[in-house]
Amino acid sequence: IKQNRGSSGEGIWIVKLKSGEYCKEYGEASCEDGDMLALMEANDNHAEEHTVAEFIEFCVSGRTDKSGEWTSKGVGKYLEGGKEA
Repeated sequence: IKQNRGSSGEGIWIVKLKSGEYCKEYGEASCEDGDMLALMEANDNHAEEHTVAEFIEFCVSGRTDKSGEWTSKGVGKYLEGGKEA
């Protein structure tokens, strides 16, 4: 995922399923809110683990009770401002 502004690497996340169990055919399965993700942020290559629900909450709304604890220096809210940003 890449945020809709800037190019410093903040908000660019490499996202993998922690389990490493992927479907054989694209679209064969979907992630559930509770599935664990292994995340790496491109600006400093630090790693974090969060559920799908926590990651989406962080990307959309930033640091909230629903997004869990983040060690990222970023504040999330990557979609803030829409196309105009």
